[in-house]
Amino acid sequence: MIDIYIVRHGETDTNKDGKINGASTDLPLNDLGKRQAQALHESFDINKIDRVYSSPMKRARQTAEIINNNHCKIQIDDRLQEIDYGDWDGLPADEVHAKYPQAFDDQGYLRDNYSDFCNGESYQHLAQRLQAFWQDLVTDNHDNAVLLVCHGTVSRSLVQTVLGISDISQVMQVRNAGVISLRADEKTGKAFLRYYNRIAPAEFFIR
Repeated sequence: MIDIYIVRHGETDTNKDGKINGASTDLPLNDLGKRQAQALHESFDINKIDRVYSSPMKRARQTAEIINNNHCKIQIDDRLQEIDYGDWDGLPADEVHAKYPQAFDDQGYLRDNYSDFCNGESYQHLAQRLQAFWQDLVTDNHDNAVLLVCHGTVSRSLVQTVLGISDISQVMQVRNAGVISLRADEKTGKAFLRYYNRIAPAEFFIR
């Protein structure tokens, strides 16, 4: 079995200001984000992790570096980059919602067809690149414990994809520095959810 811990990056000013934070908005962590990552480092026993993967984006790499604390080499994988929200990237989310209400569902999440309005990356394309990443992860990590540091929509899409959930809107947003734990059978690729959106301080390693 493979134990996978998925971490959303700590807070950035874009998150703080309620702006859309996608692939084109590449800000580092703000002071709170750094403290969130440090809290994870202090509560998360990195010595139990065999491999660390990170999105190439600053906010994810910085979070990974703080948690990892030179424990092992961080493997950067472009497939973990946040979804590209196109013309909406960096805009205030409430303004976009007011102008394009048809692109949002009742929970305030972007619908599957949101990319038609902003030239963004589709959820389908995101799921395809994450499915390819997952297949490589399972193949390369027999009996390992791995840490993935990435983004909110990437985390949701990865959970949706590997658990076979039909609609990404059924997967709630992860808080900044929130942790998701999955266990995967490397023989079948089947995944099991162990917990979702756990925040430090907490017990992250469970049987």
